[in-house]
Amino acid sequence: MSFSTPILLVIALLAILVIWRIITSPDAPGRVTFALSAVASIWWIAMVVLRLNSVELSEKILFSRLAWFGIVATPLFWSAGLLDHAGFSQVTRRVPILIMLAFSVIGGFAALTDGYHHWIYTGILNEEQPTFSHGWLFYVLLGGMYLCMLLACLLSISQLKRASRLHRRQMVALLIATLAPWAFNAAFVLFGFRLFGDDPTPIAFSATVLAVLFAQHRGKLFIAPPIARDIIFSILPDPIVVLEPSGLVLETNPAAEKLTGFGAETVGTKLPPSHPLMAFVKREGQAGSGKPIVEFDAMEKVFEVSVQPLENWGRRGNVMLVLRDVTEREAAQKSLSDAGQALQLRLEENLRLQEQLEQQAFHDHLTGLFNRRHASTVIPPLISAASEDEPVSMIIVDLDYFKQVNDQYGHDVGDKVLSHFAKILSDSLEGAELAFRYGGEEFLVVLPSAGRDRALARCARWRHELATHRIVELNDVTLTFSAGIALAPHAGTSLAECTKAADVALYRAKISGRNTDVVWGEHLDGIVPEGPIENGKAAERRARRGRARL
Repeated sequence: MSFSTPILLVIALLAILVIWRIITSPDAPGRVTFALSAVASIWWIAMVVLRLNSVELSEKILFSRLAWFGIVATPLFWSAGLLDHAGFSQVTRRVPILIMLAFSVIGGFAALTDGYHHWIYTGILNEEQPTFSHGWLFYVLLGGMYLCMLLACLLSISQLKRASRLHRRQMVALLIATLAPWAFNAAFVLFGFRLFGDDPTPIAFSATVLAVLFAQHRGKLFIAPPIARDIIFSILPDPIVVLEPSGLVLETNPAAEKLTGFGAETVGTKLPPSHPLMAFVKREGQAGSGKPIVEFDAMEKVFEVSVQPLENWGRRGNVMLVLRDVTEREAAQKSLSDAGQALQLRLEENLRLQEQLEQQAFHDHLTGLFNRRHASTVIPPLISAASEDEPVSMIIVDLDYFKQVNDQYGHDVGDKVLSHFAKILSDSLEGAELAFRYGGEEFLVVLPSAGRDRALARCARWRHELATHRIVELNDVTLTFSAGIALAPHAGTSLAECTKAADVALYRAKISGRNTDVVWGEHLDGIVPEGPIENGKAAERRARRGRARL
């Protein structure tokens, strides 16, 4: 076994550890390409180990050629991961990764078929190692890999001045991990430098692996990577904080260091669950038109919070919080709100008083029914809409012998009777039906779209309810009423005509012995005319004169 074999195997195991740490880490810039670079390096090391432990020259040559799949892929993916970590995320999108994979496969296939074209190896200088003389494709591939690594290093260095202290340590570790194997490979290719009698590049890769492990353990690589660096500038007056769902602070700007619970060393630490900003970590979106507000009581500050999910930047579940100081605005709004509430209370009180006035103006204070004034407003439109097919019933109800109730039992009992009967009327109303206290013991009920039979049925219902309910003060006295019914438009097309007709019918009910209902148009049935030429209107006038004498 070659002396370098155990070293290479240890390096391979460390590379496997790196891959495992990357896979178990949160999604972060460079994570995928660093993992692909580690996989390619394991392939490279495995081919070197097989070459070192092979006896036949043909096997040594085969494993030397197979190693080119890893030789090409390792620096390409490593350079892409370094650039992504530095903020150049375009290089790790799907198309660039596919191009790098294709380039690695083409380079490996060119090496595998080198026996036919000799573009990479033109001859064997030492069969023991073995060592080859190089063709033009060797230098093209090597120059391309060197160029990629050089650009990655230069662009990453340009970002160091904009990085926070934690991310600066991460990038320095990655740059060291890049330069160590690159320097050893250049020394081997250009100056023939060897380590343990062989190419030192795979062994030098141990520096890369150790640097990555150190960056993961001490520098929180892939745990607290640089996020949204391009928009977090020290000149921004608004605090900006990038958090992951667990509350880990991934990035801040200087303005955020003044917030309660923040400081220069906050990046890479977790906020306590009670911190005000933790309420916004798992927010899916903002409902409503306004932005949420957070208060820092210790600072006596109020901030408006804009929550921006970072899923489109490869950070699922992470959010960037932009806080705008709205302390003065909120104070002004609160003052305005207090003034508005006071005005609203005053308006509500005015409306309540207005409703009371309307109630008093259009309702009877004793029974709660509409009064006669309101009847002149709401009934005419109902009468105008009446037709022969859908008549409107106008019912005037008069309590029988009500004056005797007042005289014998007192006005308090009389008021109780009126209130009780009003409740019977109001409880029976359906839809657009209306009830009014028309004066004294008289009530007016309007039934839209109701004919004769329905009006008589309603009167029968009221009479039954009035007779079955006992008022204690009246002992066993049974209350009754008489009702006159007029149907519009048959009885008239105005309120005055209809109430006059209902009044005439009521008089007919009174002189017929009370406790009965009479429909106008049927009120003359059974009355003997005074002369041969007396008509219906004359009879009505006689009926009204007679009622006036009652």
